[in-house]
Amino acid sequence: MTPAEALREKLAVSVFPDDLFGENCYLIRRRDTMAALAVDPGLQADRVLERLRQERLTLERILVTHGHIDHVGGVPALHRETGAPIAMHPDDLAILDWDRFAQLPFVPSGFGPFDIDTRLAHDTTLSFQDVSLRVLHTPGHTQGSVCFLFGLDCYAGDTLFQRGVGRTDLPGGDTQKIVFSIRNVLYRLPKKTVVYPGHGPSTTIEEEMLLNPFVPADR
Repeated sequence: MTPAEALREKLAVSVFPDDLFGENCYLIRRRDTMAALAVDPGLQADRVLERLRQERLTLERILVTHGHIDHVGGVPALHRETGAPIAMHPDDLAILDWDRFAQLPFVPSGFGPFDIDTRLAHDTTLSFQDVSLRVLHTPGHTQGSVCFLFGLDCYAGDTLFQRGVGRTDLPGGDTQKIVFSIRNVLYRLPKKTVVYPGHGPSTTIEEEMLLNPFVPADR
């Protein structure tokens, strides 16, 4: 068994798409303990909390790929309920418009400002008991966009989708930067790396290098 296969044996992944934006919140849990991580809790936070209660899981950390409301709408609720620390890149503090976000009709009740407990940067390593995850800073969709890498599994937020890329016409977006991030950070990962995007189905680095119409691999 390879190290990547051994890592996958330890982790189970559940995905919770929200009903409005189709944003994927991922709940990553240990198979051998009751520990879990949440990636990008948004408008579906109540369902994620219910799963944590049902399975009696301990949420050890809330991981945020970027600061758009569909990815952070449920962060305050999960933090309040579980006490789990919040990990996010500080460059996206500039786009967290707390007052405007709180007035949106679809935002979960109790939404409000939160503090970053762990300020992420490129190549930051975070521990999940005896497992490590690596942070990849991939600006372009936003200035503080990051991906989370567990062995051959990459939680890519809105940087890379199946046959698509994140939009760059919102505050903090930059088309040149997202193309650079994909080609020079994500496309340098092993080709068999599975990409879990912020919206839509999973894909692989190999598939996107061959088939992504927006950022084809350099040939």
